[in-house]
Amino acid sequence: MTDNEYREIYDKDPHKAQTELFYTYFNYVYAIVYNKLRSCARKEDIEECVEDVFTAVFISYDSSRNFNGDIKGFIAIVARRTAISMYRRLTRYNEVYTDDAETAEIADPESITEKTERSILKEKLLSLIKGLGEPDSDIIIQKYYYNMKSAEIAEKHSITPSLVRMKCSRALKKLKKLLAEEGYDLKEGNI
Repeated sequence: MTDNEYREIYDKDPHKAQTELFYTYFNYVYAIVYNKLRSCARKEDIEECVEDVFTAVFISYDSSRNFNGDIKGFIAIVARRTAISMYRRLTRYNEVYTDDAETAEIADPESITEKTERSILKEKLLSLIKGLGEPDSDIIIQKYYYNMKSAEIAEKHSITPSLVRMKCSRALKKLKKLLAEEGYDLKEGNI
């Protein structure tokens, strides 16, 4: 959103302009604030800081100033300054917040190993699924990745739901065999 676009909306309806600006830049502001405060703030503190950013933007926006560019830079500066100010306020008395679950996950080397192994398995599985060819690979992806029902898949491929279920069953047996050849030992419900 450019400054001119915002000014046009602001001249007609300031509340609508503020709402539009909020929804356009919320994720952007949240990312900036989160990156500055994630080591010392709770979720509530981060959300409060995001609210403070938008309040500061709305208060300090000068509608009489003629600026033709994107207001994203202005919002970024306000977000960084507000987040830094809150960081200083939160860490003034060494009250650093850490999420115990997040810290435990980082500290646990088994967790990292398991995640890596699962990631490798997922990549291998996806590669093997693509190797099944059409329409089997498409059916498997729709059924197990997108949780589509057999009737929905059947309609999309102009086949019967029972044929979809049969193709899934055969494809899963084929995948299990291919994974076993690759050295993976999977139980029936784990694919």
